[in-house]
Amino acid sequence: MSKMLPEYREEAKKRIVEAGLEVMYEKGYCNTTMEDIARRLDVSKPALYRYFKNKDELVIESANYLQKQYRGIKTTRNSDTCPVDTWIEIFDQVMSPDIKVQALYLEILGMTAHKPEVQKRSIEGMKRGIDEPAREIAEQQQKGIIPSGTDPRTIAVALVSLFNGMRVMILLGVDWEEARSRWIEIVLNLFGITGERKQAECPRDCKRFEDCHSVSGSSR
Repeated sequence: MSKMLPEYREEAKKRIVEAGLEVMYEKGYCNTTMEDIARRLDVSKPALYRYFKNKDELVIESANYLQKQYRGIKTTRNSDTCPVDTWIEIFDQVMSPDIKVQALYLEILGMTAHKPEVQKRSIEGMKRGIDEPAREIAEQQQKGIIPSGTDPRTIAVALVSLFNGMRVMILLGVDWEEARSRWIEIVLNLFGITGERKQAECPRDCKRFEDCHSVSGSSR
């Protein structure tokens, strides 16, 4: 007999979302059914409908779940942290080498053209994804951590756009290590931490020293 989900609603929803993501990573959104997710959890399908009306509602909650994970990485940083360190860590924690993960992200993004609620949540997530780093970059410029010659929002838009471009590259077969190396070089250039400035202002005891100083030689 199938086990019942716990009565703790938020915990139950979290378990359903995590199981749903596992199945969708394997099969894609379109090929995943609520029955597949129920089977993964070893519960009855009607039990899932106590928490989500349909698969679309589940995928919206899944997108929120992933965005919270991303914001969790950002909130471990502050404006005194080296921006290169921050964005390498985001890449390492978010940019999975598994092409199925990138495929699902892009599949959900494609749903924005036909599903207004998914579009609304995606726009909200994109806005936060630009506004928060733009504020942080502005503070870093004021403190002299990075050059102030470029508008902070322009840098934030470039970072988000290029990050999503990296998803496509990995999906299309670019090696993850190469993508990571290119990402570091892009970040260094966007923040103006290159050449003599990089040598002078990046201490050898920085945990990212090898990342930042090996990329130039390996990528050219």
